[in-house]
Amino acid sequence: MYEDFVKNRITSLRMKKGVSEYQMSYDLGHSRGYVYNISSGKALGTVSK
Repeated sequence: MYEDFVKNRITSLRMKKGVSEYQMSYDLGHSRGYVYNISSGKALGTVSK
């Protein structure tokens, strides 16, 4: 349940701001696929990020 909320919320906010997954990953200082992996449910980001 928590994982679905996180991935949906990140996707929603990212799209609202018009930021790509790549750009958001870069801005957070992570690899290119960081946000993609969270949005697709392959991984869950750390709470500190």
